[in-house]
Amino acid sequence: MIKAEANVIGTIKRSANIRTDKNNNPYLSFVMTVVLTDAKTTSKSIDVFVSLPNAKQDEAQSYVEGLRVAVNGNLDIRKKEDNLNFYLTGNTITAQNVAELDSISGTLSFRGYLKKENIYQQKTDKNGHPFIVFSAYSLEKNGQKYLSTWVNFMRFPEKGAAVESIIPDWMHSKAHVDITGELQVSAYNDVVRLSCRVHDMTEYINTQQ
Repeated sequence: MIKAEANVIGTIKRSANIRTDKNNNPYLSFVMTVVLTDAKTTSKSIDVFVSLPNAKQDEAQSYVEGLRVAVNGNLDIRKKEDNLNFYLTGNTITAQNVAELDSISGTLSFRGYLKKENIYQQKTDKNGHPFIVFSAYSLEKNGQKYLSTWVNFMRFPEKGAAVESIIPDWMHSKAHVDITGELQVSAYNDVVRLSCRVHDMTEYINTQQ
């Protein structure tokens, strides 16, 4: 599971229209393009599929191709074949005072598994503060296959605390985890990357088994 309370800034790629859900409730639907720039200053464009519930028919004409917008809402990130798909259920949308740079930011909610080996690495930032980096993957079923989506994590201890304070005993090979933190979506060598600065991390215990 990879979800986020997110703010997405980009440009409408396909003009809005009104659709209805299975309960015949209307919602606004459109596709927006978000351009991610990597460290080499190259860019990669991704599509975000947006829906806004409780829409009115006359709202669709306000959101046309080429308009820059900022949409805040619930972001669902899913893998299809080798690509990440982004689905945003919006709470609010604005075309006023939209930032010039495209971005996807917000609070990530992740459930998945730690790596089998080399679980984490200890590092030190330029100011001498210790932290750890690690990766984890989320599994989802697509047809008859299970697909893995990897997220890179970074965690700092509280000010003045030892790095050991952020390495719990349960942090072992393939541990099942719940993580929340600051989401970052970027691109590198034409590949979309998900990363997160951890706010909270716990072991996931399935009580339904």
